Amino acid sequence: MDSGADMDDFRQAALRWFQDGECLWREGRYGGASHAYALAAECALKHAMASIPGGERKLPHKHLPELVDDAKRRMSGRTQGGLYQLLNTRDYMHGWRIENRYWCDSQFTSAMVENHRKHARRTCSAAQLGV
Repeated sequence: MDSGADMDDFRQAALRWFQDGECLWREGRYGGASHAYALAAECALKHAMASIPGGERKLPHKHLPELVDDAKRRMSGRTQGGLYQLLNTRDYMHGWRIENRYWCDSQFTSAMVENHRKHARRTCSAAQLGV
């Protein structure tokens, strides 16, 4: 199976990760939910970045929070004003890093994950993914 960029479907991946986050959230599995929500937000950002004119150029192979600056540069002055504004909020995906996947479950609080959930939902919505 080819693992190249031609296999990427950021829209579908964002929706899948968000749905997985919802399942984990309902079960109180905050570590997994946090990770799923952040990946949903990341995929939604990459979907939005690829959807703008000229967005077909190579997307950065980065995770949140490093991806935010790249996304803001590509969206500055574009039609994704709502998404750009969301990325400029001080607490956007606060506390999440890809390395969190190694954390102990007790490091994830319901308040932290609720923030990740809210931002993932808003990111998917701003990227017009219908969440």
